[in-house]
Amino acid sequence: MGMSLSIKRERDSRAEYELGIAFFRKKQWRTASRHFAQAERKCTRSDTHLQCYKSWHGVSLVYSGDVSGLNLCRHAASNEHIDATVFQNLTLAELKLRHRKRACATLKRGLAIDPKHRGLLKLYKNMGTRRQPSLIFLDRNNPINKWLGKMTYRRANPPATRR
Repeated sequence: MGMSLSIKRERDSRAEYELGIAFFRKKQWRTASRHFAQAERKCTRSDTHLQCYKSWHGVSLVYSGDVSGLNLCRHAASNEHIDATVFQNLTLAELKLRHRKRACATLKRGLAIDPKHRGLLKLYKNMGTRRQPSLIFLDRNNPINKWLGKMTYRRANPPATRR
């Protein structure tokens, strides 16, 4: 009987998760966050999807304007080692709150887990990445690095091809 109860809880939490995804795609963040919260509550501690539900709950909170969702995403990522979607959600939350440096680090962690994750690859492409500083032992904002960077960029991108 104990086994059937955990299967029912797993099924119920999965159904809430699916509803959350549907509302998230419709950009109904608050409704999505309620369903993800239910999925999180209904699943067992041993459920392998717990961190995924938590990360979706967090990112939907952030998108609905509740900054506390970022902590949920960060907590989920700190406990996840298999599901790269958790890192996708943390990256989205960090970007939404304009934490670009953290978003880049999170994106790299996610791609280390799953280099072919479609959501992370799309984020990587859309975010763009900065070139490495010319003199890596100096800070990026050092005037010498800035000058060298401008010179090497101009040489690599003549005015006709620059936008």
